[in-house]
This record gives sequence, structure tokens and C-alpha cells, in this order.
Amino acid sequence: MSDKQKPQLLTVQRVLSDGIYSIPVYQRNYAWGVREIGQLIADVRDYAQRNAQSQAHDYYIGTLVVYERYTEQKAYWEVVDGQQRLTTLSLLVSVLRALHPELAVSMQRMPLQFESRAASSHALQAVFSQPLHAAALVWEDATKDSPDDASGASSIWQGRAIIESLLREIPRAERKAFATFLMEQVRLLRVELPPRTDLNHYFEVMNNRGEQLAKHEVLKARLLGTLQRQGHQAAMKVLHAVWDASAVMDRSVQSGFVPAMRKSLFAADGRLLLVKTPQELLRCFEGSDDKAVVPKSLSQLIAAGSSAAGVRHQTDKLLAAEEEDDESKAQFGAVINFPNFLLQVLAMMPGDALANTPLDDKHLLTAFEPLLRGDVEQIQEFAYRLLRCRFLLDQHVIKSSVESQSDDEHWQLQRCKFRNDKAVLQWVNAFEVTEQDYGERLRMLQAALHVSYMLPTRKHWLQGVLRWLFRQDVTQAIEAQAFLLALEELTKAFVLEEGSSATYEEIVRREDGFFVPPQPDAGLMKTLPKKLVYGQARLIDFNFLDYLLWLQANGKNETNATEWREFEFTSTRRSVEHLHPQTELFSGNAWADEDLHAFGNLCLVSHAMNSRLSNSGPEDKFKQLMSEKKSQSLKVLAMHSAFVQQGKWAAEVAMHQHAEKMLVLMQRVFESDDLIDLCIAQTKHQESVL
Repeated sequence: MSDKQKPQLLTVQRVLSDGIYSIPVYQRNYAWGVREIGQLIADVRDYAQRNAQSQAHDYYIGTLVVYERYTEQKAYWEVVDGQQRLTTLSLLVSVLRALHPELAVSMQRMPLQFESRAASSHALQAVFSQPLHAAALVWEDATKDSPDDASGASSIWQGRAIIESLLREIPRAERKAFATFLMEQVRLLRVELPPRTDLNHYFEVMNNRGEQLAKHEVLKARLLGTLQRQGHQAAMKVLHAVWDASAVMDRSVQSGFVPAMRKSLFAADGRLLLVKTPQELLRCFEGSDDKAVVPKSLSQLIAAGSSAAGVRHQTDKLLAAEEEDDESKAQFGAVINFPNFLLQVLAMMPGDALANTPLDDKHLLTAFEPLLRGDVEQIQEFAYRLLRCRFLLDQHVIKSSVESQSDDEHWQLQRCKFRNDKAVLQWVNAFEVTEQDYGERLRMLQAALHVSYMLPTRKHWLQGVLRWLFRQDVTQAIEAQAFLLALEELTKAFVLEEGSSATYEEIVRREDGFFVPPQPDAGLMKTLPKKLVYGQARLIDFNFLDYLLWLQANGKNETNATEWREFEFTSTRRSVEHLHPQTELFSGNAWADEDLHAFGNLCLVSHAMNSRLSNSGPEDKFKQLMSEKKSQSLKVLAMHSAFVQQGKWAAEVAMHQHAEKMLVLMQRVFESDDLIDLCIAQTKHQESVL
């Protein structure tokens, strides 16, 4: 191998300035969304913050596999593996350049193009060359000359909008430091394939390389090894069984146990865990005839591959041996993955050693070091908490179900129970008929929290929920009304206190109630407008307001409130849009910044809608928004109602009236320590917005 072909560990700036990269036609379109882009930005931001504090090492972000091609005019790199990350980095740097013009020298041209996909290449060039407010003007033009590539170009525009939205959540000064760290200290390993490599074969091998060894499998082996060294076979058996049953997140934890063991562990109605302590859990397994568990070495794990598939296979075998049941067919989407769930449980362990557990699976092995150094009783306590928390997650936290005919999210709040005396499983509503109203509110508010905090590292709400559920009497079923009151308190604390008087971590660790209402003279009507402005208003602020408006609609019987009552939260609405546009390209009257960036002029829309709307006037925006009325937020519908009543969207009339209604509504909620009133619209303080 020549020196030129040796793998090179390059900074992002060097990668993006060193030649042209072409995405071949055999590769799929750009496909990263909020989760993937958000995780990349969160990872880089995390390392940038640590670097600012202690001059941390450079951050390695992945591998880029390329093959050098030549034309008569120039040489270029054909991207064989790593195109999703490379495209995201190109978009990310383009948006940073637009937000901080002084960074323009960091990338002086768009280094990426798509082979035989003109619209995608056009979209990349537009994102790079146009200011943020002007780039959206070519959204539709980008696909006219290449309609077959419309979806690819659309994905790039959506990626740009997602990146802009996420970057605007970072304070400007920190964002500049983030950009510098990204360009100078984030590195990729660029690997050049040798000449005459069969690229089609290589690509096929790279995409069929099977399951990779997961960190949580290494962690499980280490925990079992600790127990083995101390001679605790029974504890090993418990940890092994509970771990494998909990690891398959799209099935209930009950399905991971044989029917006889299910009967020992779970109540038939699915409302209680029958084992109350780690010692009781240990006794359940002491009499079982399973063979002793022997932890695999690292080399054995690598040879066997990740056991996730093996765990699923064992689960499927258990289900296949039974009658056909609902649970065997009901796969769902959990709100969290298993590695991050392990960290959620670890953070709930007693004592100070684990009090600051990070909710980031990059630190999974490091976070568990105190437990690995602990005694057998601590590991047994963790195994018990893992089982109980996974049971509570299944029975009391929402799941998503995606219909085969649609990509829409359908949030469900159900529990798994025994259908008969053979412990065959089925899903039913989480709460009894008498508690269904509370159950529906729990479903909606959890959905609002989940779509507001999609990244696993931001799921402090789930930590708060699990802590509250875990504190309840283990001998009593969870009461829906008490659970709802706690969840509403948690959400109010997130909206009103986080970022000003408390951190997420401080809020979720409160044991005597998550929220204390402010005093009547606290001046909420003065502080809320300052908190809820563009650049500071967060997704949870908009989604909590939508929850309140949904409650309003459910407290009324008007027929025109039907579509309000049928509202659902979705992860696609994540972009903050100015109804009266902020761009100078809009030919209408310019608003003062105080009005332009006020909460009353802001709404939450999808990234795709934001890109299409950004330069339109209020009237045109309302036409487009109302053409897809069912997919809009309830705040958008409330803004439209104000627009219709006044005949125009003026700062001093429609916008101010809408803003005052929304702020008064939120003020009333924050000043109460009771359940939010279903009829909060029907008071002397506030008229309905419907």
C-alpha cells in the first residue's frame, strides 16, 4: 500500500476541503432525520463542552471509505461507505457558515455531489451558497428539472431545516465554539480502497456484515464475571434472565420468561410485580432447573456476534411454544433503546456514587464502573430495579405503533396481562374503564414530552416518571389520577423552571412533588413573554400549550371543536416558524423585533413546511397551513382563528390578542397545584380560542 492509500485521520475541515466527493447511484438517497442528526450534534456538543473545560482529546466520529476516480477534467472521491455522515457534516458546516459569516473560510465550496441525481446536487449547492432566509426560495425549483429525484432533494432540504432548528437552540457564543471544535478537533478516518477493487462486491459486504458486538453485551459479561468471581451462581442466573428479558424493547418484559416463571413474577391482570425485593426475586430463581450461567469472554462474544438476535430468537421460541396470542404479534416502538434504559435505571440506584450517571450510552461502560467495583448486593439490587423499571415502562409509558399503510405515529398506553391460566399474554388499556379519561390525558402528555425530547440524552422526563412510579407502594396498582397529577407537575416544572431556577436533573430528583406554584404576585405575565421568545422558546413550551388547548377542546361540546379533540402529537413538528416572516425578502410591512420574535407570532411546524413557508406572507402561510389542517399544531389553529376574526395578521391586534390568550391560559395553569381543569376555557379570565 502506498503512503497515499494509507488510512488518514483527518479533521472535518480537512476532509471537506480535500477534493470533491461523489455519491454513486447505487447508494440510497440522503435519509438521516431528527434522531440521527440530533445525536451527531449532541455528541459533538458534549465533547466540545468537555474540551472547553479540560482540553479533551480530539473526537473521532467515524470512518469514510472512498475510491479515487478520474475524469478528463479532474479527480474525485467516490464515496463507498459513510455518505450519510458526510452529507450531514456538509449540511452542518453550510448552516454554520450562514449563521456565522466569519466562518466562511472553513469551507469555501460545497465538496459533495450526487451522481445522476441533479436535484439532490442542486439542493446541496443551494444550501451552501444561499443565506438561510433565501435558500428556501429554491425549494420547489430544485426538483423541476429532475422530478425523479424529488424525494432525494426534499430529504436534503429537510436535513438543512433540522440542522438550523437544532443549532438555534445553542446560545450564539457556545455555537461559535461548537463550530470551531467541529472543524478543528472532530476527525474522520478516511480509508482509500486500492485500485481495481470490485466496488459492488465491497458495498454488498459492507452492508451485509451482520450484527455488531454491542457495549451492553460487554457490560453484561463483565457483571456476570463479577458475580462468578464471588461464587454467586443464583445471582448470575437472575441477572442473566432479567437482562435478556429486558433487552428486547419492542416486546413486553413478560414475554421474556416461560409461563411458569411469569406466574411467579407478575400478577395476572398486569398491574403488579409480585416480587417486592431483590431477595424475593432471587428465591424465584433458586428453585428453577436452568443450567448455571457461565459468562462469555470477549472473544466468545465476538465470535457469537451480538446476542440481541439470540435473545429475540429465544423470546420467539417461548411465544411459538404457546397458543397464538396478541403479544406475539404486537411489536411496538419503545420511547428509549436498551443501552439508554440501562443508564436510566442506573441513575436510580441508591447512594451518591451513581447520582450523576449520564444519560448518554457513549459512556455506558464507564458509568457502570462503580457498580462493577461494588458488592453482590448492589448488583442484585440493580437486577431487581431493572426488572421493576422495565415492567413499569411497559405498563405505564407510551409506545408507538406504526400502521402498515401510513407513517403516522400512533401513541398507545397499554399494559400486558394474562389472557388465561396458561399465562398467554395480551395487550389491554393501561387503566380500567373508570380511569380512562385520566389514561387518555396521560397518553397525550407523555407524547408531548416524548416528541419534545427525542434524543435519549434529553429524556429527563422519563427519569422523572420512572422515579415517581418506583416510589409508589409496590403492593398497590398505580392510580391514574395520582400519576397524571405528578406528570402535569413535572411538565410545568420543565416549562417554567428549567433553565432559570432549576436543572432537569434537580427537578426529577424532587421527592415531595415536582412543582411548587409561584406566588400570585410573582409577575408571571411579565416573565413568561420574555421567556417565550424566538431563540429561547423550546419545543416543550409549544407542545405543553397544545396539550392545554387539547384539554380546552375536550371540555367543550361544540361540533367545531372535533378536529381539536382529535389532535395528536408527532415528532415531525419540530421547527419554530415566524407567522409574520423575519426575512427582508417579504414585501409586506416590517415588524419591530419585539413583535416579530414574540411568542404570539411563533408556531411549531414540520421542517418541510418551514422550508416552504419561510418567505411567504401571513395570508399565504395560512393558506398552506390550512391545506394540511389535520397535521398542524393547535396553536396554529388558534392563530388562524384570531386571523379570521380580525381579517388580517397585525401585530397590534390579532397577534397581541392571540398572545394574551395563550399567556393567560398558561398563567392560570402555573398558579394551580391541582389537576389541570378540563374546562379551563370557561372562566371569567379567558374566553375560548376555539
